[in-house]
Amino acid sequence: MSLVDYVKSMFALDNKAGCRFLTVDAYLDAVPFYVKNEFQFMNAEDDDPHTRLMYYDLMDLEE
Repeated sequence: MSLVDYVKSMFALDNKAGCRFLTVDAYLDAVPFYVKNEFQFMNAEDDDPHTRLMYYDLMDLEE
């Protein structure tokens, strides 16, 4: 289990905080890592040339 999978499961399995989404402000060099871990882009175009806003919907773990 990868670290990202562990973090996802911590929120999904015993979600006492009521979280639904994990969000990141990913550096451009890290975007492939988040894409590989099934994060989605928050919008089509970001204003910041150094980072991308991304999210993971924890409801996807329940499928």
